[in-house]
Amino acid sequence: MNEQRLLDTFFDLVKLPCPSRHEAQAAAYCKEALEACGCTVEIDDVGERIGSDTGNLYAVLPGTAPGSIVMTAHLDCVQPCEGVSPRIVDGVIRSDGTTILGGDDKVGVASIIEAVRSLVEEGGSYSTVKVIFSVQEEVGCCGAREFSSGSFEPGEPCYVFDAEGDVGLVCLAAPFYYSFEARFSGKASHAGVAPQDGISAINAAALAIEKMRLREALGAVGDYCASNVGTISGGSANNVVAPSCTLTGECRAIDEDAVERVRAAMDEAMHEAAAELGATVEVEWDLEYRGFRLSEDAPAVALFNRAARRVGLEPSTVLSAGGTDANMFVNLGVEAVVVSTGMTNFHSVDEYLKVDDLNNTARIAIALAREMAV
Repeated sequence: MNEQRLLDTFFDLVKLPCPSRHEAQAAAYCKEALEACGCTVEIDDVGERIGSDTGNLYAVLPGTAPGSIVMTAHLDCVQPCEGVSPRIVDGVIRSDGTTILGGDDKVGVASIIEAVRSLVEEGGSYSTVKVIFSVQEEVGCCGAREFSSGSFEPGEPCYVFDAEGDVGLVCLAAPFYYSFEARFSGKASHAGVAPQDGISAINAAALAIEKMRLREALGAVGDYCASNVGTISGGSANNVVAPSCTLTGECRAIDEDAVERVRAAMDEAMHEAAAELGATVEVEWDLEYRGFRLSEDAPAVALFNRAARRVGLEPSTVLSAGGTDANMFVNLGVEAVVVSTGMTNFHSVDEYLKVDDLNNTARIAIALAREMAV
C-alpha cells in the first residue's frame, strides 16, 4: 500500500466541491482512477431521475481467486464543502476551519481506490471487488435507494465505509426511519380587531410540539430511538391570526415496534393539539428506509473481524441510530455492514481525521478482498 498516494488521493477528493446533487467532479475523478487500475466502470442514469449532475458509479475489479465482495462509499458531502483547504498537524488532518473537511465520506472513497490500486500492484490472491460510489447519500440515501439489485450476487457481503469511531468498528444495527409533514389549518382573522374570531394554526402546532415532548418524557423514546421536529413555517402577517402552519420532522429506532410506537404517539399528539384548539391537521408519514440488525456471528461480520485482525486491529461492534446507504442495500436482500473510517466531528467545521485512521481504513479494505479469497 502506498500511504503517500492514499493521502494525495484523499486531499484531491476533499478539494473537489461536491455537495449533494453536484457530485460530477468527484465521480469523474474516481472513474479515471479506477479505469487506470483495469476496472470496468459504469455511471448509471440515476442522476437524471433524482436531480444530480451524475449517477452512481459502479466498478468491477476482476479477482484472481473465487468469490466477490462489495465495497461502497458516497460521493456527496454536507455544506460547507466548497473551497476545502486540508492541512496536517501532528498526524491529524483538518480543514482551515471555514469548511468541513469532507472525511464523510471521502475517507471511504479514497481508501477503496487505494485498496484497488494496491491489489492490482501487489498481486496475489484476492476476490473480485465491486465498488459502488453513490450520490445524494446526505439528503436521504437517494442514489443507493435507486441502485439496481442486479449488481449483487446472492450471499455477497457488502461493506459500507461510512461510520465514525475507531477503525475496526463494525455497526450491527441501523434504524427504521420515518419522516413526516403535518399541515395545521386554523381560521384567519384580524389579530387586533377580532382575534377571538380566529384559530391560530401556529398555536396548534406549538401545542403539538409540547405534547410530543411530554410523550417523550413519559417514555415514548428510549435507547437507539429518537424523534425530532425539524422545521416549522406558517402565518401570513403579524396582524393576522395564522390560518396555516406546517411542521416537518422525524422519528427513528433500531426496533421496528419501537419506531411504530413513537410514530403513533407523535401522530396522536398532533391530532389532539389541533382538536383542542379547534384546528385541523393532516399528517403525512413516509418510511424513508427500513432498519436492520445483524448477529455478531453473521458471515459478513466474521469476515470483517478476520480482516481487521489481519492488519493488527482488534474488531469491535456497535449499534447505531444513524442511517446510511446500508439501509437501502439491505432492502435489496444484501448483507450490508457499515464499518468505521475514523472520521470525527463530521458535519461540522471542527471535523478531523487521523492519518493513521485513513491508512488503516485502506488496509482493512485490502484485507477484506484477500480474506474473501481464502
